[in-house]
Amino acid sequence: MDKMNDLFKTEIGKRREAVQKLNSFITNPGRFSILFLGSRGTGKAHWLKELQEFYKKEADLNLQKSVFIGAANSNKNGENDWIKIFEKVNHGLLVITDVEELTKESQALLFKGISSGQGGKFGFDKKEYDIRIAFTSTKSVSSLRDSEVYLAHKFFDRICQFAVELPSYKDYNRSIWKDFKKTWNKMSFEKENNLPEGKLREWLENQGHSFYGNFRDLDKIAVNWHNYRLQGNSEEKILDLLRKDFDRFYKFPEHSDNFIKEFQISEDSNWKANLNDFKLFYKQYISEKYGSLRKGETETAISYRTMERW
Repeated sequence: MDKMNDLFKTEIGKRREAVQKLNSFITNPGRFSILFLGSRGTGKAHWLKELQEFYKKEADLNLQKSVFIGAANSNKNGENDWIKIFEKVNHGLLVITDVEELTKESQALLFKGISSGQGGKFGFDKKEYDIRIAFTSTKSVSSLRDSEVYLAHKFFDRICQFAVELPSYKDYNRSIWKDFKKTWNKMSFEKENNLPEGKLREWLENQGHSFYGNFRDLDKIAVNWHNYRLQGNSEEKILDLLRKDFDRFYKFPEHSDNFIKEFQISEDSNWKANLNDFKLFYKQYISEKYGSLRKGETETAISYRTMERW
């Protein structure tokens, strides 16, 4: 229990609750898929890796190793490619990041592989792999679930057997100083490596900026603070320089769950492919604006059933 408390000590409040919930899911005796949600940079990959490392010696949990795969990079995978991945991660944790980037074809193929057989094992023709699977996404659960712009309903239902959302700093920032200390120590600066306190801590804790990049923002703050310190600047001067540079160069744009309201034509696609992409775009736009396709039927002068078929 003491070791577990030490593991969670950098998190408090809602973030701690989310990590504890993830911990209960990842150690569940069943082989249930986990959907781990959160804005980019909130620490999703970090906590999946931390928990896998914590439990890797407990053979019965199937957390002996971990393999992380970007969904977009797996869209060219065939069945044999997935079998090789399952073999590599057998008795471990497979994490597929940014699941919303899987094509519908990839979802259909992977659905076959992650439909468990007897004893909760995974595979295609043969269900022989003892693995745990987690999926991450920066999208809201409603964006993934309520339409098929990103995920097919059948696929979403399969991967969302357990779900947990990790709050970002814009939602909950009281632990930001603890996270910054962890970031600073991770950098292992050789010179001038004493932890900055004072004005930097005050700025972070008082939300001198909305940190939409989360941990990635802290990385940038740490390396830039250290660089300005090496130049011999005072703490007050460093903070002034850092704030200006952060706003100008480094800040991450505000994350939004809303679908982008500007359609972009792909020069690599023909007119028919672009038209199909626009239909999906418009369908999602109407669903978000009116709450459902049926409710937007009158304003759009298009049957909701027509839009459902797009």
